[in-house]
Amino acid sequence: MRVTRLSHRLARVVRSAARFPRRLTAALTGGWPAGGFDLNDGAGINRLLAAHGLPPLAAPTHTVAFRDGRLGHGEKVYEVRDDVRRAIPLALTPAGRETFLDWFLRGGREQTDVGFPDLLRLLFEHDAAPDRGLVGSYLLHPDWQARHPAALTPAGWGPFKRWVAAEYRVSGRWLRRAALPTRFAAPPEQKLGANVLALFRHPSGLQQCAVAVVDALANAGVSLALRDIPTPFHRDGRPRAGFEGLEQFPVTILNLGLDVPALGAYRAAGLYPRPGVYRVAIWLWELEHLPAGWLDRGRDVDEIWAPTEFIATALRPLGRPVTTILTPVRLPAFPAKPKAAFGLDPDRFTFLFVFDMNSRLARKNPLGLIRAFRLAFRPDEPVDLVLKVSPQDRFYADWWRELRTAAAAAGARLVDRLMPREELLGLMNAADAYVSLHRSEGIGLTMAEAMLMGKPVIATGYSGNLAFMTPDNSYLVRYERVEIAEDIPPYPKGCVWAEPSVEHAAKLMRRVVDRPAEARAVAARGRADAERLFSPEAAGQKMAARLAEITRGVQ
Repeated sequence: MRVTRLSHRLARVVRSAARFPRRLTAALTGGWPAGGFDLNDGAGINRLLAAHGLPPLAAPTHTVAFRDGRLGHGEKVYEVRDDVRRAIPLALTPAGRETFLDWFLRGGREQTDVGFPDLLRLLFEHDAAPDRGLVGSYLLHPDWQARHPAALTPAGWGPFKRWVAAEYRVSGRWLRRAALPTRFAAPPEQKLGANVLALFRHPSGLQQCAVAVVDALANAGVSLALRDIPTPFHRDGRPRAGFEGLEQFPVTILNLGLDVPALGAYRAAGLYPRPGVYRVAIWLWELEHLPAGWLDRGRDVDEIWAPTEFIATALRPLGRPVTTILTPVRLPAFPAKPKAAFGLDPDRFTFLFVFDMNSRLARKNPLGLIRAFRLAFRPDEPVDLVLKVSPQDRFYADWWRELRTAAAAAGARLVDRLMPREELLGLMNAADAYVSLHRSEGIGLTMAEAMLMGKPVIATGYSGNLAFMTPDNSYLVRYERVEIAEDIPPYPKGCVWAEPSVEHAAKLMRRVVDRPAEARAVAARGRADAERLFSPEAAGQKMAARLAEITRGVQ
């Protein structure tokens, strides 16, 4: 069967499903056709296609989870491909679905890790919604948002639908009956609020910073409209729902790495930067100075909130007001598990280091840590070094090869799978001590989290972690400031960072093992200091007070 004919018949499947929602619900939950099936199962998919007279497809190789009535994985094929959004603007609606399926079946699926069941269910869900996919489309088209800022209001919905009909020459009962979902019926609350644009679904330090800022603001009574910047890979599996906010408040907070320009973040998010909005950047950066090509980053924001004074000093050349507000850190509830739950020997002392290869092997410096570990302990001593690394070997093959070779030679253990947040915290809690021989950090969140758990922390005595680490509450490793010898994007050759002393680090690791009472006392002081410094209440009140000042000035 020709691909175009197949996609046309699949489009009919979706239309049929929307007309019979009970049948659709039963199909998605395994109750239809007779016998039931799981949409993550290839045989089940083929039974569904066979029920409509369609030929079987190859069994999908990628499974996904169905959460909260929406499928996060299928959305990726459209939300991260702005070229596809431009070419097929009505892909999520009955008017563009056939073209979208045709593109996907002709070769689009080879350009993504999204499987056919993911995409099919995404279209089912949009078609079953009262707006028939128009709202989901609007939220991803900045040009629509610019032309029709009031589209998602009762007064603006009708004119917006008429514009869609004229602009794209579409008509039909689906468009006439497309209704604005009830969540848009009430006007937004007139209270202190902020729009927050961040990597909410990308497991990383950036994600944790954004979550911490949002929690602190919410606790301070600030209303929030959250907007996620989607990434094609390394996502936490959550759907887009809940992270689709527009710029409904007069102030937007951009919580990003400095390598992402403000307008680039808007483009990636499919969000129109509304005129008149006051923009605050919470930028993370890891070096003393900025690359020369980034000195215009302040052009598209009005002020900067720096998570540490180290970052504030680096960002002041951008020519915008800079306020230092230490990023709040609060540990969520997580199950405490013994070492054995993670395959660790309970009779051996465990040092842990957690990092993401996206953060650059040279900056995180696990190779230096491995050398310090081997210098500190004989192979027959009951001491282990565990390195928890995010699984990015498909992108950093050379670095991974170097890391695996060094770890194997030293007897260090690599944990290279993606862990849910609570499991990662459980691993950190099961370890006896945390150690980081970083060359530079903007903040050093894993060090802060380990201190909050009451662990003795050993770390390079340089950069952003000195906002909360002192010789009294942690073990600081001596270092020399050195120039970066080669370009390691985004860190350019010639910039400065630290070269921690492997010998001193080895002595401190030895000391923590040999002097357990002293280590416990240092860890207790570290925990008390971290609880005071990282208070979400204090940070939230400070940010809310500044938001109130800004809001009064722009309204």
